[in-house]
Amino acid sequence: MKDSKLIDSSVWLEYLYNKTYSEIIDNNNELLLLSVLSLFEIKKKLDKDKLSSSNIKNCIEFIKKRSLIINLTKEIAEKAVEISLKYNLASIDSFIYTTAMMNNAKTITMDNDFRKLENVEILEHTK
Repeated sequence: MKDSKLIDSSVWLEYLYNKTYSEIIDNNNELLLLSVLSLFEIKKKLDKDKLSSSNIKNCIEFIKKRSLIINLTKEIAEKAVEISLKYNLASIDSFIYTTAMMNNAKTITMDNDFRKLENVEILEHTK
């Protein structure tokens, strides 16, 4: 998957709440990847913020239509351990970054924990 981008949950949430970074999300010329763990994080945040069930459903369906969801594999899990130890990354961040790496994708995030990693673009928080 050449020239694809793995969009972290932080960017998706910024888009869903503020329509920020629509130039990335709404660009149909690029393949967007999403770790299944980011899908979990997004839905959890929407639930926690008490959005209506129909609004949550619409958001998740949009994300699924716009993204190629990448499931966890044993290969991702094993490599994520190495990445976590090498860069002192939290488990879920390690899974997300490794998912991008193993799919030749750039990680697009707003999470500064990824700052020290290669092939990562850190976007600024709005507010």
